[in-house]
Amino acid sequence: MTLGFDEWEPEQIAELIAGTLAVGGARHGNTLIVPGLEFRIEVGPVRWHDEGFVEVPIGIGDPAWGGYAWDRTIGVSESGTHPVGEAVIAWTHYVLPPFIAMRMPEHPLAALVHKYETPGAEILAAPVLTRNFTGLPEGFAAMVGANPPTVAVAGMLAAEGDLPERPIWLYTTCSRVAGVDAHEVTLNNVHVTEHFPGFAEDLDWGDGSGTVKSWAVLHRVPE
Repeated sequence: MTLGFDEWEPEQIAELIAGTLAVGGARHGNTLIVPGLEFRIEVGPVRWHDEGFVEVPIGIGDPAWGGYAWDRTIGVSESGTHPVGEAVIAWTHYVLPPFIAMRMPEHPLAALVHKYETPGAEILAAPVLTRNFTGLPEGFAAMVGANPPTVAVAGMLAAEGDLPERPIWLYTTCSRVAGVDAHEVTLNNVHVTEHFPGFAEDLDWGDGSGTVKSWAVLHRVPE
């Protein structure tokens, strides 16, 4: 069955995620239980902007906590590809890997994760998504990939000490459009940007414009 651009429902997208991960699993409506890891993946209502641009809210529930870590994943059609498929691929590449690495370090997706050791804790950082709207300096993507803004925030949290028993899920979004900078920090689904001033001050946009988004899980390790 071929679905039209605006006919995708959360249930079909949950099925698509299962196929992308090649895990099968138990799907209950718009929720997927990942076997072996006991993750719960839930898909929310799809928001279509046009035939080539979609936002898909996807949450992952880890056994360490009762709720979901949510992200609104963007899918943009590339040379005729389906935007929903692009959104799912982006989520599995940029959002899911730190959770996989925490539970199953030998999984192929865990190889995408960069690990940073801090006293008593470990930062599991996903790949950084960089979009170049126009004129970003040469090497910009490599620079932010080596120093993700989210890792800077996670380092600040770790330095404070007394981390909770449960892992912390966080991501940051940084942009420069028409010369205006915007920064956002999301921690356990709550916007807390004001608590982390200067976390993105090392970003060198040059005369260009674009966006940088990065994800991480911060969790305690036995001493």
